[in-house]
Amino acid sequence: MAIEDDHLTTHFGRIWPAHVEALTGLLIQLRQQFDGDLDLMLILGIIGTRAQPARQASAMTYDQFMAGERPTPAGRPINIQSVAECSGMARETVRRKVSKLEQMRLITREANGNLLVTPEATRALTPATEASLRYMAEMRQHFVA
Repeated sequence: MAIEDDHLTTHFGRIWPAHVEALTGLLIQLRQQFDGDLDLMLILGIIGTRAQPARQASAMTYDQFMAGERPTPAGRPINIQSVAECSGMARETVRRKVSKLEQMRLITREANGNLLVTPEATRALTPATEASLRYMAEMRQHFVA
């Protein structure tokens, strides 16, 4: 696979170690946030990206996000089967992990089985969001020409 980004290939020796270090820090924070179960984060991420695609939040500031000032979700519905297909996890595994996310009050299940991320998730996952921002800030430093 050819990499078409000259900046990445030319500065690989500077970018790659920074990426690995920053990504490792992010994964450590996420692992702590989800009691060692990164599959919970993966499932939550899948639900979130399907329920509220990035195109709906492109003009949102961090403060608006943290205040819960999000556009009304107009994404595609997602259920346990869809999460299983997207993630490659067994449906029963997804079902158990969705139940755990519901217990954590990070998602809710509608009567029709569709899954949504709750407003509580924003507050509860603030440390993970901040770790994500630190990762992105670290990576941005390496992409400034």
